[in-house]
Amino acid sequence: MSKNRDLLTDFRDYFSRNELLQRGDKLLIGLSGGIDSTVLLHLLKRLKSEYRFVLLGVHINYNLRGAESEKNYRFVRQTCHRWGVPLIAQKANIEKGNVENEARKIRYKIFQHLLRKYNFDKLVVGHNKNDQAETLLLNLIRGAGIAGMKGMFPKTNSLVRPLLDFTRKEIEKYAQSKNINFSQDSSNLGLEYDRNKIRLKIIPKIEELINPQAVEKIADSMHILQQTEYFLQHYSADLFSQLIKRVNGKKYILQLKDLKNKGIVLFYLFKKVFAELTGSEQDFYSYHYQDIKDILSSSGSKYIQLPHGVYVVKGMKKLTFASAPPQLWQNKTVKSINDISRRVVFLKNYISTSKIKTLPLGGFDFSDKWTAFLDYDKVEFPLKIRTRRKGDKFVPLGMDNEKKLKDFFIDLKVPRYERDKVVIMEDQNRIVWVGGYRVNQRLRVTRRTKTVLSIKIIKKYSHPRRARRIEDKS
Repeated sequence: MSKNRDLLTDFRDYFSRNELLQRGDKLLIGLSGGIDSTVLLHLLKRLKSEYRFVLLGVHINYNLRGAESEKNYRFVRQTCHRWGVPLIAQKANIEKGNVENEARKIRYKIFQHLLRKYNFDKLVVGHNKNDQAETLLLNLIRGAGIAGMKGMFPKTNSLVRPLLDFTRKEIEKYAQSKNINFSQDSSNLGLEYDRNKIRLKIIPKIEELINPQAVEKIADSMHILQQTEYFLQHYSADLFSQLIKRVNGKKYILQLKDLKNKGIVLFYLFKKVFAELTGSEQDFYSYHYQDIKDILSSSGSKYIQLPHGVYVVKGMKKLTFASAPPQLWQNKTVKSINDISRRVVFLKNYISTSKIKTLPLGGFDFSDKWTAFLDYDKVEFPLKIRTRRKGDKFVPLGMDNEKKLKDFFIDLKVPRYERDKVVIMEDQNRIVWVGGYRVNQRLRVTRRTKTVLSIKIIKKYSHPRRARRIEDKS
């Protein structure tokens, strides 16, 4: 705030310069009873006649502090009555999760409902420059990247923050000069919330030991970050329309070749895809971006799961974002073996079968997980080669009863995406071998076996030039 000037003058200049408020606006004002929202209400009341504002206060009582919450509500009601501002007060219950986040969600849901119900133009809240600094530090620690460190904008759709250019000290000085009372929320003084720790401990220490103007300097940096964010968002939106194929609103596909040399823009591109699937960019952080980069740089097919049930799958040529787990897209190819065959190609494997005259049991290498030995006379040809299906069951070697294939994989801690690549061999009656894991107990080789069926899986490794011609099944 400029020296020797009243906060009101700078307040008017700020919202006019940034086109936050216009004459005749109908304003819904979020009132907590704290110093920020009370000073905000006082400033708007002083400008009401000049700008022909219509004012309506809204207070949400979460009843988290019992008698103190009720006292806080009474203060807001009395202040609005004394200043001639109508008030809507609502009670809300927070039943789960992070109290701060849940309170914010409830609060803005109510605000938006009232905006529509009473046909008001804008929602006005009392965030200030200190709140900006706290937000930057909080999101920096959480790994939110530029998207989080940009902080709050003065205007976001119908939401405006006309105190965002003023520090808490300036607001306190104004309240003192005008004898404005406010209600102190004791929860803002405790250290159980991360934001309070930053407000009460970290920022004062930075101001004491490093720079007394730390809040101002952080706000300056945030302004630059906001402009950077604005550019990157618009650039990534252009890329989104150019590079991404949408499938039924449940899948978004990018070609891997199109992701090269895009740098940090990919963070915004991936975040936008995440928002398309979830309805919000919230909960997509820089570490999620790093996880996606990790699977992009790794060999073979990989997948990760993001918050809200979003799956990211890297195939040979594509990166797919979807709201369904990858096992639902499994390969439906089925190959048949009518009798002994030297080699069958299935997915990325060569599969061969052969007959062996009985040998002493010690003559077979049962330790080779990619080779199965079965009693030939108990197998009902033709054999089918496929991937897993819902409801698959078999009797694993060493067990007496059938087991669901899903439970078998869970017991062995086989990753979900790996399960879809497991070769399943079945005859006319049952699964005979879960490739690489276990044969069927009822087809095992015993001392009574006369002829042995040997099935071998060999992983197919191709020259990179040849691999580009293989159809991507992911």
